[in-house]
Amino acid sequence: MTVIRKLLLSAILPVFLQFSAALADDEVQADVQISIKENGEIWTGQQVTLNLDLKTTGFSFSNSHFNLPEVGGAFLMQTDTTTIKLTENVNGVVWQVIRYPLALYPQKAGLLEIPPIDVRFVTSAGFGSAEKAFEFQTEPLQLSIKAPPGIKPGDLVITTTSFELDYSWQPQTGATQTGDAITLTVNRRAKDISAMLLPPLPVYRTDGLAVYPQAPEINDKTNRGDLTGERTDSIIWVVEKPGSYTIPGIRFQWWDPGSNELKQQIVAGTHLDIQPSAVKEFTADGGDRSEQSRDVYLWLLVTAFTILIAVLLWHRIGRKTPGRVVDSENAAFATLKKACNSNNFGQTYSALHVWLRWHSRQATLKGFALTNNDTQLGTELQRLQESLISSDSNWTGSNLLHALRRTRGKIIKQKNIQEKTQLAPLNP
Repeated sequence: MTVIRKLLLSAILPVFLQFSAALADDEVQADVQISIKENGEIWTGQQVTLNLDLKTTGFSFSNSHFNLPEVGGAFLMQTDTTTIKLTENVNGVVWQVIRYPLALYPQKAGLLEIPPIDVRFVTSAGFGSAEKAFEFQTEPLQLSIKAPPGIKPGDLVITTTSFELDYSWQPQTGATQTGDAITLTVNRRAKDISAMLLPPLPVYRTDGLAVYPQAPEINDKTNRGDLTGERTDSIIWVVEKPGSYTIPGIRFQWWDPGSNELKQQIVAGTHLDIQPSAVKEFTADGGDRSEQSRDVYLWLLVTAFTILIAVLLWHRIGRKTPGRVVDSENAAFATLKKACNSNNFGQTYSALHVWLRWHSRQATLKGFALTNNDTQLGTELQRLQESLISSDSNWTGSNLLHALRRTRGKIIKQKNIQEKTQLAPLNP
């Protein structure tokens, strides 16, 4: 009797398990949902956390994928790959949830619409069950964005509860003669904002001072979901001729949503009284004028060499550093394109420097245009820099984007040709 029972169980049990698994596969359900974390007012420049939830009544997830859409008037990005696992009980049914926090940065006031997000993933009812693929599209989401009081149209502003700034002038006593250089370095740190969204330094230009803006150092740090953006900017002025110069100060402002207060901090300017150099006095009496020129050219050569080494080190090390927001040339150019289309000269200037690192060893925008022999690009880059100084709210980025697309196409085409070129064998 025991033997017969074992035989029956061995024959019936596999069929029963297969039937149960198939029944469970038919009953597995899935869904997606998007929501925002913030409950109060949303300000321009503020980080808004969007929660993208993938849901299933099954046992597990796999092959999860979603595409972030372009959002007009805002930047939408995934600043952290960390996910949150949750469970929900709906009418007695337990749902497994994987939450992806996304960061949204509105750039203008008004009604902001987030387009649907395409999502797909695979889930199964349990061990031994067949996997089932699902594809969804989230519902569009509308948000009302407010501009902080006291902000003029076109002004750059960030929204953060914590902003730190420090700066230095080198040398601190200022340049004293022609051929000397003076450097302004500004470090900024802001909570809950990506470093690439911190506005660049305005570049002061005047006759007699050659100016060399340096590529910014941009870094995002994430600690348990808390984002801190850090940015370092430097500008070098080289004295070309004697005279009296005043480099104006720079005002940085930010909105603190915790205290509902528009705050600001000033980077003090500096004044220079430049006397003729000793070398120049000697040449005025009939000495060799080329000696002074050699000193200036030697300094510029050392500066260019230092920048070249820094760029090479960044290409070897910086691109592999974890936590960087921009991890590909395509992503960098997509961010630059979005900034140009938004006609925001501050964001465009910032995104341009990030993208420039992928293609050029030149430290300046002017050098990049000269290297690529593009007069129109040079003109548009000059217009961009002038808009930064004058805060021109009428600046548009369409012409600059057109020139950048043309230059980018030439660069990519040239690289493809170089990659296909092969040397003939030595012994054919």
